[in-house]
Amino acid sequence: MPKSRGRHKQTGAQSRKSGSPRYGKPGALADLLARPTSPLVTLRQRAEAAQEWLGLVRSWLPAGTASQVTSAVEREGTLAVYVASAAWAARLRFETETLLAKARERNARIATVQVKVLPPSRA
Repeated sequence: MPKSRGRHKQTGAQSRKSGSPRYGKPGALADLLARPTSPLVTLRQRAEAAQEWLGLVRSWLPAGTASQVTSAVEREGTLAVYVASAAWAARLRFETETLLAKARERNARIATVQVKVLPPSRA
C-alpha cells in the first residue's frame, strides 16, 4: 500500500512533493507586461487617465485652488475630485458646475462631479 501524502497539522491541507514547482516555471516580466489583457497594463492605463484628469482639473481652476487638488478620477460617469482638506472641499464645491461643464466637453458621459477629501501622501 502506497504511503499517503502528509497533511498540515492545523489546516489539514495536503503537502506537495518536495522539489516540485507549485505553479510551474516563472515567466519573464517582459512577457507579462506585453500581454494586452494584463492587469498591469490596465492599472497603467488607469493611472495615466488619472494623471490626465488631474492636469485638466487643475488647469480649469484658479491657481490657489488648483494647488490643493490631490487627484481626479473618472468612474462610471462621475468625476471625483480629491482635495487636501475639508475646507478646500467646501470651496471647490462652489466650482462644481464649472467643472461639470468643462468635463462634459472632454467626455460626454460624465453626469456628476463629486468633491472628496484625500490629503496628499507624505512620500
